[in-house]
Amino acid sequence: AVVSTQSTGTKLDYTISPEDILKINQMRLKSNPQLAVLTLDAKSSQANIEKEMTPDDIPEGSSTFEELKKLLHDEAEYQTKPCIIIFFLDTENKQSKAKKQVLCAFKWLPQGCAINKRMVYTTSWNSLKVELGKASINSNNMFEASDWDDIEDKTADL
Repeated sequence: AVVSTQSTGTKLDYTISPEDILKINQMRLKSNPQLAVLTLDAKSSQANIEKEMTPDDIPEGSSTFEELKKLLHDEAEYQTKPCIIIFFLDTENKQSKAKKQVLCAFKWLPQGCAINKRMVYTTSWNSLKVELGKASINSNNMFEASDWDDIEDKTADL
């Protein structure tokens, strides 16, 4: 499917640059980086990776999920800044109990985020999910969150 970068009515179609799609594919195939933060650039109608966390950035004894929690809670910037976050969730197969990693993506709209930014991220989410699908992220692993409880609830069954 071709995704337009034109604004059509109230729906905004954003794309992810080919370079960042490749980086997300590399993430999926090589588990590196473990986490990527994308922000929307209104001028180019593009979502761009602005921050990455590699396996080396994750302290021993911690996990990507714990580092994600620190990022959203401890860094003042993300307490009011909307973004799209792609990360690996350590989980296990429900039947076999074998450990596995699931690549997830979510739209982060914290409570303190400006209304106009909230609207842009909300109206562009469907086109971004299509773009993330191009990087083979399963749509069942995509969700929206406005606080840490949302993230814990949405990831509990993955």
